[in-house]
Amino acid sequence: MNKRFSDGIKLLLLSALTAVAQAAPRVATSDWTIAETLTAMGHPPVSVADRRVYDVWVNHPPLPQSVKEAGLRFQPNLERLHQIKPDFFVQSPWFAAAKPQFEKIAPVYELDFSTPAGITYAHTLQTTRKLGKLVGDAPAAEKLIRDTETLFAQTAPKLAKYRKRPLAVVQFSDGRHLRIYGKTSVFQVVMDKLGLKNAWTGASNNWGFENITLVDLVKLPPDTLLVIVKPHPQNTRKTLENSALWQRLPFVQPANRRVFAPTWSLGALPSMQLFAKQLAAQMPSENKEGAW
Repeated sequence: MNKRFSDGIKLLLLSALTAVAQAAPRVATSDWTIAETLTAMGHPPVSVADRRVYDVWVNHPPLPQSVKEAGLRFQPNLERLHQIKPDFFVQSPWFAAAKPQFEKIAPVYELDFSTPAGITYAHTLQTTRKLGKLVGDAPAAEKLIRDTETLFAQTAPKLAKYRKRPLAVVQFSDGRHLRIYGKTSVFQVVMDKLGLKNAWTGASNNWGFENITLVDLVKLPPDTLLVIVKPHPQNTRKTLENSALWQRLPFVQPANRRVFAPTWSLGALPSMQLFAKQLAAQMPSENKEGAW
């Protein structure tokens, strides 16, 4: 039986309507951890607060050019967000004060990748799955989890010979002050997964770090490998080279330190992946120091 032309039109319209109904939602966020996870799942947000600063501190995965700047994280550009017209926001509790303003634009959902006890792997997986359901793509969340587990499984044997050497993960605030990351950090999660030992056994806050000075590095085990995570002020290395204390520390020797590209210290699975990849690439490179 021949189909009428109008039947074909109806089928095309139905197909188009179904495609629109199944289209991924347009999500806005002020939270970089949510932004990196959405992007890694193939659903980058339509806007991110402090997008240019994200490119400096996170940038893994890089945000597509289509992602709009939406003001500062704690001073959102509401006019701009009205223009962007997201379907909804996904925010962490850090931005609860602005929730009434966001709700005038679109619904707001809250997710928190951190816990009062810091960052844990189990909670990260749970929150990744929640985010996948929010954007209507649970399979993408599961793929991100599988890819991370596969990366850990492939990387751990490569780093087996370094399991006896403690690592100290730090970020310099300036040439005299730094953050050192402990048992509540995203870096600890990765070290646990790869069977590596954290040299810092002291306190760490729910952001994962303790503020210390150069003097405190003396307390670390003598065979510690210092992992310096960027970014830091441009004059940091010059200040250290002029420091009498730094010159007496074992980390003055390039063989006793590694310099990593920016890795978001409050990150989720994408940041964990990046840190694991950098460990695999740079732990063996004793004579090839990364650029400061």
